[in-house]
Amino acid sequence: MRQTAASAYLLVLVMIGWSGSAMSQVNCETIAPGPARTDCYIGLSRINRQNSEIAAGVAQQQTDRAIYRSVTGRSSRKKVGRQ
Repeated sequence: MRQTAASAYLLVLVMIGWSGSAMSQVNCETIAPGPARTDCYIGLSRINRQNSEIAAGVAQQQTDRAIYRSVTGRSSRKKVGRQ
C-alpha cells in the first residue's frame, strides 16, 4: 500500500514536471488559524516526507551501485555503443 502511494506521488510529480507548470511555495501562515491552516501543515508534512523517502531511495541506489563496482570492478550499467 505504501509503495503504491509513493509510486502514485512520483507519477504526479513527473507529470507536473513534463507539463512545464511550476509549483509555487505554500506559506501556511497566510491562512487564517483553524482547520484549513492545520490541513495545510499536514499536507506540507506529507509532501516533505515523500521527498525525503525519494531522496533516501536514490541514495540507497547510489550506494548499491558503488558496492557493486567495488566488488566486481565494473559498472552496473551496460554501455551501449553508438551506431
